[in-house]
Amino acid sequence: MNKKNSVMIKQKKWASWALALCGLMLTGLYAPRTLADIITVCTHPSDSYITIPPMSYSEVDLPAIGQPISQAGIINKVNLISDCYIKGALYDGGYLRNSLISGRTYTEDGVTYPIYSTNVPGIGVIVGVKELSQARYTPAYSESSGLGNTYFYTRSTSLNPLSLGGMARLIVTGKLSPGVYTIAQKNLIDVFANLDELYYPPSTVNPLDRAFILSPTTLTITARTCQMTSDAVQNVALPKVTKSQFSGVGSSPNVGQNFIVSTQCEEGVNLYATMTDATNPANSGNILTPGEGTTASGVGVQILRNDIPVAFGPDSSAAGNMNQWYIGSADSGPGIHPFIIPLKARYVQTAASMTAGAVKARTTITFSYQ
Repeated sequence: MNKKNSVMIKQKKWASWALALCGLMLTGLYAPRTLADIITVCTHPSDSYITIPPMSYSEVDLPAIGQPISQAGIINKVNLISDCYIKGALYDGGYLRNSLISGRTYTEDGVTYPIYSTNVPGIGVIVGVKELSQARYTPAYSESSGLGNTYFYTRSTSLNPLSLGGMARLIVTGKLSPGVYTIAQKNLIDVFANLDELYYPPSTVNPLDRAFILSPTTLTITARTCQMTSDAVQNVALPKVTKSQFSGVGSSPNVGQNFIVSTQCEEGVNLYATMTDATNPANSGNILTPGEGTTASGVGVQILRNDIPVAFGPDSSAAGNMNQWYIGSADSGPGIHPFIIPLKARYVQTAASMTAGAVKARTTITFSYQ
């Protein structure tokens, strides 16, 4: 009897000790912590800015639609979070909602990114984020895309902090004309961290989030250009003629003076020109108005191109200007393309009665790069 009682007591002591150990473990696991404690151990810096330097292109060098116009703006090391369990790390915060450009993507390093609009039509942006230990960025998807958020399940400690990198790149999404474009500041994504409820009671879990923000920048596009290679001012001397070489109004002697105007243009330029009567800019005929120093009468000067008198128009480079004519296209490959324009000046009789003397006239030529 005494022996049996002794055994039962030992069993009760063993059971009591085991229960006490279990109670100790449970107490340690759910030890209450205040919100202040959590904020202290789970730190998160301020918002992070992705900066893309100002960009400049000529129309010739501008990348095609679908290609990047900027180097990647990168945050190399941000959002160090210590002594907490990270449940998630990427969320668009509603910033990218409704800005997805449908049907357009960009692929880099084997990763395909959706493209989001900026404030400038024709310029989009891609966004990526990664742990710095990863080789590739993870594309940011808008909350409304149905693809969900991107999560990094990582335990971050003071000895092993979580280091995240952000990336943004501008992409051409439409036709861009010459000019200066200002890309406005844009909030891209939220990076956030939660303490895991498995280790901290739900009432103490505090989501900490900060934004990745694209800093404002500019894009300058300069027009394709041409440069004159002939003299900017030319004096064309016509040979002397007699009244007997004319046969009536509209007739011309079978003599004249050839000259050329030459220029060179960048690839892709469609070159047009308009000649203007410098003495009478409203003149839309094909005979120049006699200028200062003219002593003859009943005679004027014509400019011929391909043996056809040139009709004059306003001094304007606008496309479709009155009496504007097509010269050619610089479309035979990259580089500078020359244009040589042969012209001829000649006299023309303008009245039945003619008086001998000097004839002077002035014309200008205006090129249009289209």
